[in-house]
Amino acid sequence: MSAAVGAAGTDSVVPTLPQRKDTSVSSIDEKHPSSPSDSSIEVHKEEEGVDVVVGIFSGHAEDATLDPEVAARIRRKLDWNLLPLLFILYTLQFLDKNSIGAASILGILQDAHLTTNQYNNLGTAFYAGYIVFVYPHAWMMQRFPIAKWIAFNIFLWSIFIGLQCACHSYGGLFALRFLLGASEGCITSGIMTIISMFYNRVEISQRLGWTFQCNGIAQIVSSFIAYGVAHIDMKAPPPPRQWFMMIITILSVLVSIIYFWRMPDNPTNARFLTAQDKVDVVQRIKVNQNGIETKVWKRYQFIEALKDPKTWLFFFFAAVADLQGGLGIQYAIIIKGFGFNTLQTTLLNIPSGFAMIISITLGTIALKKWPNARTIIGALGFVPGVIGCFLLLFLPWGNKAGLLTQIYIIQFGGVGFIMMLSLCAISFSGHTKKMTVNAIFLIGYCVGQMLCTQFWKEKYRPRNRVPWTIQLCTYVADIIIILVTRWYLVRENKRRDAEKAASGKEYEEFGYIEHTREDGSIQKIKVPIQFMDITDWENKSFRYAL
Repeated sequence: MSAAVGAAGTDSVVPTLPQRKDTSVSSIDEKHPSSPSDSSIEVHKEEEGVDVVVGIFSGHAEDATLDPEVAARIRRKLDWNLLPLLFILYTLQFLDKNSIGAASILGILQDAHLTTNQYNNLGTAFYAGYIVFVYPHAWMMQRFPIAKWIAFNIFLWSIFIGLQCACHSYGGLFALRFLLGASEGCITSGIMTIISMFYNRVEISQRLGWTFQCNGIAQIVSSFIAYGVAHIDMKAPPPPRQWFMMIITILSVLVSIIYFWRMPDNPTNARFLTAQDKVDVVQRIKVNQNGIETKVWKRYQFIEALKDPKTWLFFFFAAVADLQGGLGIQYAIIIKGFGFNTLQTTLLNIPSGFAMIISITLGTIALKKWPNARTIIGALGFVPGVIGCFLLLFLPWGNKAGLLTQIYIIQFGGVGFIMMLSLCAISFSGHTKKMTVNAIFLIGYCVGQMLCTQFWKEKYRPRNRVPWTIQLCTYVADIIIILVTRWYLVRENKRRDAEKAASGKEYEEFGYIEHTREDGSIQKIKVPIQFMDITDWENKSFRYAL
């Protein structure tokens, strides 16, 4: 099967481009990448190199725009079936990776004889495993069913979190935290990919926001679990920190089973959708210009992702933003340092969860009102972090209520990260390119997370002036990077508009898949160009959201 591009609205067969001679049995496409300034698009794909939805969309390329009532019904159906699974997963993931934070006041420091530096290293170990496996995960999720791969890794991390109950040494905990990070390395990228398969651009940002709100829910749930097990006698077997880990292990096993059974890999195998529903889902998201999924790794798209300046803007944003992540590991120690006891500390983190939920809710409401304002909402979202860090540096130490309030104010910064994460999810097309960019974004995320635990040293306690100064600088840097990203995307959109005006031509909207039947005859199938698995550089009708 091969493909060529046809002009919008034409029914004539466009001659197929000459077939390349294969020099290898590899399924990798060796085509050279286009540059952003190319004025023409060569779309020449092999059968397995086009989008997985081409089959179900055959014959529907020029269907009328979907009726708004049908579109709304499909969206509700997707929400009822997908959002609960996404919410459960992200709540659980946050519980897992930050379990070490709750365990810090439930006896793990004494039980495993950990120094402050060793405890900080356990936070680093998680993201060391994450960063090592993030790119292999990206490759595996393109080659194998993505939901099944996620379910398998949820089961793996349930094993690793459970084994921490039996660990009483720094070395064992370090190894298990590394493996826990390795197994969780597919989750954020997987969620970004799955959501982008079913929803349009504004809906993607909203639903990513709602999903990440579950970090706040997880903080609340974690605090209540910690409060409950903190009443157990430290000397009674099993001790509180083991009870905490066992509860999360059981929840993880249950979720892995649910995911394997219920989560679809893409619209083609969503069991809750009828055949017509699947066509309607694809019709609804054509406007994204992103395509859905392709199961062939394409070398030229990988290289293009590395050359794209947007890739590195998102990388540096993630690296800087996640220098703030140490708070997730240190929160219990910080709050207890203000002068509260263990039981009080377990409950006093609950408002942090509500602060995150409120900020992301406000951000998604604002996005619905101003659909092209992600970067503005994101930049404003980091302002509370600047204020909170400034006040933590200069409020009198005796003002416990004021200091504690700033911890909650800082949590309002979550909406800034969500806006940029959702922008990353919709700013690239070509499945290999998208998976590569997701992996690079998460590598930046891991670099920040690995470093962020290392400046919360015992010598800075309890005032922590050095850590709070570093955090203050990162919030300011985040705002700058977001505004630079906005400037670049606006400039690129204007360049493309000017190029189109100068050419006086309309963009190609359809491609033709050339299929060889069993009798040797050729069948040409007309499909929208965005489902030909071309990149945003190749697709000149692609415009970047802001």
